[in-house]
Amino acid sequence: MDVANSEVLGTEPASPAASAAAPPFLARIARPLAARAPGPVGQGALAFALYLAVFVIGFGLPLASHLNQPNLRQYWTDVQFYAWSLRWWPYAVSHGINPLFSGQIGAPHGYNLAWASTTPSVDLLMWPVTAAFGVLVSYNVVLLLVPPFSAWAAFVLARRLTGRFWPALAAGTVYGFCPYELMHNWQGQPNLTVIGLFPLLVYLVLRWWDGTLGRAWFVTWLAVAMAVQFYTFNEAFAEMTAVWAGALVAGFAVAGRSARWKVARLAGLSALAYAGSVLLAAPYLIYSFRHYQSGLTRPQPAYSLPLVRLILPASVHMFGFGPLIGYSNRIGDDGIENYVGIPLIVIMLILAVYTGRNRISLLLLAVFLFVIGIAVGPNLVVTTVRHTHPLPWARLWNLPIARSAEPSRFIVFAVLALALVLALWLAAPSKSRLLLAARWCLGLLAVAAVITDTPTSYSAVRPVPPGYPLVSTGRPVNQLPAFLADGMYRRYLHPGEIVVVLTGRGNAGMLFQADADFYFRIAGGYINASLTPVNALPRPVTLLAHPSAAAIRKFDAYARSSGLGAIVVEQAWAAPWMDLGKLGLRGTTVGGVTIYPMGPWLNPPGGRPPVPPGAGAAGADRKDRDLISPARAARPAAPRDPTGSRPPKVPGTAGKL
Repeated sequence: MDVANSEVLGTEPASPAASAAAPPFLARIARPLAARAPGPVGQGALAFALYLAVFVIGFGLPLASHLNQPNLRQYWTDVQFYAWSLRWWPYAVSHGINPLFSGQIGAPHGYNLAWASTTPSVDLLMWPVTAAFGVLVSYNVVLLLVPPFSAWAAFVLARRLTGRFWPALAAGTVYGFCPYELMHNWQGQPNLTVIGLFPLLVYLVLRWWDGTLGRAWFVTWLAVAMAVQFYTFNEAFAEMTAVWAGALVAGFAVAGRSARWKVARLAGLSALAYAGSVLLAAPYLIYSFRHYQSGLTRPQPAYSLPLVRLILPASVHMFGFGPLIGYSNRIGDDGIENYVGIPLIVIMLILAVYTGRNRISLLLLAVFLFVIGIAVGPNLVVTTVRHTHPLPWARLWNLPIARSAEPSRFIVFAVLALALVLALWLAAPSKSRLLLAARWCLGLLAVAAVITDTPTSYSAVRPVPPGYPLVSTGRPVNQLPAFLADGMYRRYLHPGEIVVVLTGRGNAGMLFQADADFYFRIAGGYINASLTPVNALPRPVTLLAHPSAAAIRKFDAYARSSGLGAIVVEQAWAAPWMDLGKLGLRGTTVGGVTIYPMGPWLNPPGGRPPVPPGAGAAGADRKDRDLISPARAARPAAPRDPTGSRPPKVPGTAGKL
């Protein structure tokens, strides 16, 4: 049976011939494709192949053609953190060490990773690829596979719900290629883009509802899937929990009298599955709460969903319509990843009004409204974060479990509801060919409205976007220097040596370390904006940007106490102040970097480190205070991001709950 429950859905189960039914203008294409993939499994494989081909060719070709190099947003921090994570979890597991604490970064003391989104499920799944081809290939493959996988998961759910291939294909396109998914994909954040589990969880519910999945297996698979979601991103797990509870309440309200007992049974089985998932996540949970970080970011208006952005796309995607472009620019870029478009909302309203007996449509409308109510967060934002209205439940967002969550991220569940609405709209039976054509025209318009607002990787692969205020003595490039690519680091650094990496490339130390398979340790590193400096450097090192006698003393004290072994400067990205020869350090230039061993500095012939000419003490205290706090040092005001949005509102969305 292809539909979850024909009585609740309000339709009859689809016949095999109708399972690939298409609108009249797609009939010629539909028949041969349906003949080659007659069953659900074949159609699922065909759908994934289509999604993957379209995505790679239309969105990700620059990555696919340069798999063995870092590609995205090299001036930023997040991408290097997630690339590092792909190497870290396999390294920690294979060496039998605690994966939630790393002494490889933040050396010599190390960093606690319990409240950083290292996406262990993705890291461990990609372990064979990382081991065989390296972390750069593995990371680029993740970026190319995740959106097609999300689209395929939504297709599987919609295909189960409607029994139709083409409506399900459209639904998968809306979900997997929505602005939220692709903007965060080109920002290099798999914790936010691995959203394929959410449709698959609902798919399990449909299988249980129509009796094709037994109670025991349903609870087992649901618990495992929920646990995997926790180990992907625990903030999303908490968000899923809230939406699941709201959907159960809404389902009980809209269900007929005969179905309410079944909804209650579903709630009980869901509770059992949640208990199982929490049990599977217990080691992580216990460690996290034992090492709770009080400095986690509190909710801000910028994290709320601006309601106007549901229907107002980014100004660069308005086809030159001046008034709307001007208005979009005036209210700012906040929330542009939350766009879903007017056509989808219109379809949802039409379906709810004119098919009032269809309880699935009413349920999806209720879930959509519930999700939007949560996504606005503690402050109602209609147009711009400059004008907010506190909501009665604002204090709930200060709870430990939600204090660093971004409410606008709930939009992914609203998009899933709209994708299913679209599938139902296109799959609804019609005796009029004219009405069917009109329905498909509106449906395709909804898909087009979403797709035209999604960015590609073509502009995101620029090392530095136009207008970005990066001062470099070289020419920034994506490729890693030969010092790493050719393994030269083994001749100049000792295994386990503590190294500082100086470069304008964001968070480069973690990328270099991951590419070298943890051959050396690094001082500094960025894991999220709440817990580590955004410029990924120890503060005494940043003081060298404005050398003074006090700055030199602080740097010298730090170098001695930390056991710093060497400073590596990447020439292509180096700022003028990174020429440490001016401070008296002796460097060796090789393979695109300059290595400054710290031994001669720490043990000089005269017994004291040199003080550069003109580095007097006057004004030193003021400079030490104002020298660019870590955030200001690496975060000048950024231009519009090439992926279609500004950089994340929290500098780096690696933060967790």
